[in-house]
Amino acid sequence: MEVSDDALGVRALGHRSFVGGDGDYWQRIGLLQFEFMKSRGLRPEHVLLDFACGSLRGGVHFVPYLEPGNYLGFDKSVDLVVMGVVNELGHEAFVARRPQFVLNGRFDLSEFTLQPDFVIAQSIFTHLNAADITRALAAMRAIAKPTTQVFATYFHADAPVGNPSQSHSRVNFHYTAAEMESFGRASGWRFDDVGAWNHPRGQLMARYHLG
Repeated sequence: MEVSDDALGVRALGHRSFVGGDGDYWQRIGLLQFEFMKSRGLRPEHVLLDFACGSLRGGVHFVPYLEPGNYLGFDKSVDLVVMGVVNELGHEAFVARRPQFVLNGRFDLSEFTLQPDFVIAQSIFTHLNAADITRALAAMRAIAKPTTQVFATYFHADAPVGNPSQSHSRVNFHYTAAEMESFGRASGWRFDDVGAWNHPRGQLMARYHLG
């Protein structure tokens, strides 16, 4: 069986380093997104989709906070998620809190059994080309409620730049706010530019909603 470059990278770097920071930084970003989502209205009774949940950097906070079954984790990497569950979340919390996971590289969210109230897409659009961002947002739209809110980070550019043609998990992509708005409009979302949210590497936050 052929092993993907991402899988080899996860195994070589480790489940924390692969998602952009070992040790304290991994913990810091997880807590940052958890506190941000609570500030935006996330409560235990809500359903949260953690889009590109990876090694559960945010999930280790969201899963215990949300009511059982209300955490939806999506990622393309089986290795990252398994390592996150085993090494970070733990068996006891996994059994007690019953997080749902869907794992594929197609942005196919149709297997989830619940519709999300909130979506957090932390440091995924920063690695996607325009077509893949639009596909991801369209997939979220397909399972959204009328009140669903999506929060997605991005690297800001003052003017359009020549991003690589192919999405890549180890390459950063930069977009203008107008481009971020156009991705949402193409997939049925309205856009608000939240802007800075204290991310240590300068990622800004976009909000997509339907109302």
